[in-house]
Amino acid sequence: MNPKLLIYIVSYQRKEYTQGNIISISKIKPKNSQIIVCDNGSTDGTREWLEENQEKYDLGLIFPEENLRVGGAWTLLTNYFNEDSFDYILLLDNDHWMIPTNPNWFNECLELYKKYPNLGSLGLLGRRKPGWFGNQTIQDQNFKNRKTLNNQEYYSTIFYAGCRLDKFSLWHQTMKEWPHQFIGDKIGRHYQSLGYDTIKLNPGHALDISQYTFDNPNHEEYNKWFFQKERTMELHRKKMERTPKNKERIQTIKEKFGKECLDLLFPNL
Repeated sequence: MNPKLLIYIVSYQRKEYTQGNIISISKIKPKNSQIIVCDNGSTDGTREWLEENQEKYDLGLIFPEENLRVGGAWTLLTNYFNEDSFDYILLLDNDHWMIPTNPNWFNECLELYKKYPNLGSLGLLGRRKPGWFGNQTIQDQNFKNRKTLNNQEYYSTIFYAGCRLDKFSLWHQTMKEWPHQFIGDKIGRHYQSLGYDTIKLNPGHALDISQYTFDNPNHEEYNKWFFQKERTMELHRKKMERTPKNKERIQTIKEKFGKECLDLLFPNL
């Protein structure tokens, strides 16, 4: 029997990110799995789109009245299930898009869980700059100790937050009484204090799509708040036209996620 997997997506604003996230994971959704989206009070049409597409994508929806941030949204979920309700949980922010070209991703992750019985968590997010953490400001010294299993590179580390595949019971016990607003590396430190291993894949099975659409003016308000950056539509278009790096990012999105998702992010190209 296939292990029971819960896919939990936390969204806030950036409707295009949530749409692309759900479209992508739905293409490679494992058997015996369920998708639940917790929207933290979006006002940009995200909730309306989720309700309109709930049946199409077989979504469970949670709509808290306020923005609980990721930590609060994770804790909220523990009120709906017991710690033995699932075997694993895939935790995604709405800008964490699973790459839909590998339908065997879950089985590949399970191979690592079989190899390491004390494994509590797998970080699945690929980075444009591998071996860095915290918006690429912290260098992870564990990256140099990489190993390989069935052509999948991985290394032991606590330096990842979202986009993770955790043992559900361990995660549930931890988040039931989580005292922090944010996740960061705190949850990895906690797991290791309990005797569990935490491993990150390289390059991983997902991309942080905000790294590829950093200057997308559709997300100007959010990006200004989070990164203290702002761009106008004119500057954005000029930059997209003249910057080889951005052309490369667009091509990456198109190759990995397809034109449907590309048009969500860059409708004016």
